[in-house]
Amino acid sequence: MSQQVSRTFIVSMIFGELDAGVILQIIHTYASAQDLLEAIRAYLRAWAQTDEGKQAHAEASGDFNWGDFADWATVLREKIPGVLDIQYVYPAVSENLSAVIVDHDELLMTAPAGREAA
Repeated sequence: MSQQVSRTFIVSMIFGELDAGVILQIIHTYASAQDLLEAIRAYLRAWAQTDEGKQAHAEASGDFNWGDFADWATVLREKIPGVLDIQYVYPAVSENLSAVIVDHDELLMTAPAGREAA
């Protein structure tokens, strides 16, 4: 039986800003996005004890976050079990790309004149 492949987007926010810090697209075999996040976090805790993980932590000035994770994506996608690929973009520093977070339930239309909203 083959594993189901899923695609999860992770959008990191910078506190106090509406723009996304980094958008990651991760292709994986986990059953849910929550399982994926738990696996990434568990792997990074263990990886932090390796020479390579210590190097990454030092390069991040002791503040390894999702942006640093994206910077190490080409290395980490080969190491995290169940992760098949990691792609990312930094909207805040890309000239022709932007991303904003909106309220999913924001009403974008009102009922036309003479019609009541359902």
